[in-house]
Amino acid sequence: MQSRMGAETSTDRAESITGLDRTILDTARTVFETYGLRRANIEDVAARAGVSRSTIYRRFPTKDELFERVVRREAELFFTTLDNATDGLDPQQAVIEAFTLGVRLIKDSPLYARIAESEPELFGMFSRSHVFPIGQFADGIARTLRRCGAGIPDADLANIADILLRVAVGIIMFPTDRLDTSDDAAVRDYAARYLVPIVSG
Repeated sequence: MQSRMGAETSTDRAESITGLDRTILDTARTVFETYGLRRANIEDVAARAGVSRSTIYRRFPTKDELFERVVRREAELFFTTLDNATDGLDPQQAVIEAFTLGVRLIKDSPLYARIAESEPELFGMFSRSHVFPIGQFADGIARTLRRCGAGIPDADLANIADILLRVAVGIIMFPTDRLDTSDDAAVRDYAARYLVPIVSG
């Protein structure tokens, strides 16, 4: 994954985000990585960013909204990486890349690793929490598979993307000795054996 500090995403550009907004979001990400969503507070973000609390609240009225924006930026960077990694691949190869990158993201991203460790319910695996945009990630995976030539109906493709995402999250949250998630080759083989057939029909 590329460096995230100060990175401008397409969401940033579409929403005409300012340099101050980026500073707040970068700082907030560091605070969320350190403390998690529940323990993080706006006062800490403001102090580290060198701004007042009111400056943050004018842009992000609640802590949840600030967290959602941080996660959305992280998602943008993930899908930029995924698009590059799957360029020219067929749907079956794209499933392997999407799953491998998804597992790596959850393991290697300090933000997602913190969520998986201390607040796994935010992934929406066990609740209808809307704080973590699991639907956004699933939609992005579906678009990638479609771009790579998947010819199955939209509803089926959306369900397959959701399954891929939930399997990736589940494997990180509930480690198994059947898969070494630190070994990309093993993760790719797992995806080829058990997940590619879902797309292949």
